[in-house]
Amino acid sequence: MIKLLIADDHQLFIDGLRMLLDTEAGIQVVGQALNGEEVLAELDGQEVDIVLLDINMPDTDPLTLVKTIRAKHRRTKIIILTMYHGTRYYSKLIRHGINGYLYKSEGKAVFLEAIEKAVRGETYISKELLTDVAAPKGTNSPAFDLHLAAPENVLTKREIEILKLVAQEYSNQEIGEKLFISTSTVDTHRKHILLKLGVRNTVGLVKYCLQNNLLG
Repeated sequence: MIKLLIADDHQLFIDGLRMLLDTEAGIQVVGQALNGEEVLAELDGQEVDIVLLDINMPDTDPLTLVKTIRAKHRRTKIIILTMYHGTRYYSKLIRHGINGYLYKSEGKAVFLEAIEKAVRGETYISKELLTDVAAPKGTNSPAFDLHLAAPENVLTKREIEILKLVAQEYSNQEIGEKLFISTSTVDTHRKHILLKLGVRNTVGLVKYCLQNNLLG
């Protein structure tokens, strides 16, 4: 059973999301919180697998809250919920190990996919966020300090696997065939990798691989 905590300052949103998720087999909403202080109290009082955490709650600094959860409850996954478009918050928060970044306008299927990925230790990023990143806004900033972070601390095992194949000039279709996943899944992984590393194309990915001895 996946135990969820919903943290949002709008009770109506909490009630609606609880109604959606409580009907799913294997998922149980075990608590709610209206601000950061309540989040920490809930986590101290019971076992929670995933926190669905609104980024904009009163009297709550999301970055500080995520850091605290990571320090005190290392096994708890964190999925960020936001109504704001853009990458500013994402770039800061993902450094501290969040497991998802969703727009609150997403449908039920997306929430379920994000929860499933978080349980597996993967990260779900809203496709709308990836669209925002793809827009020509100048040079992206990496989500991590790449000079300090080892590849395995920046990317998932699957992303590293795909990164190596991309650097070896395999097409998305060829990568999909080798890994037994769809071409669209490969494309999504590639976008995640570009976002995390702050590079814009395959040349940047190859350079990253060479700098981190991933092709030897």
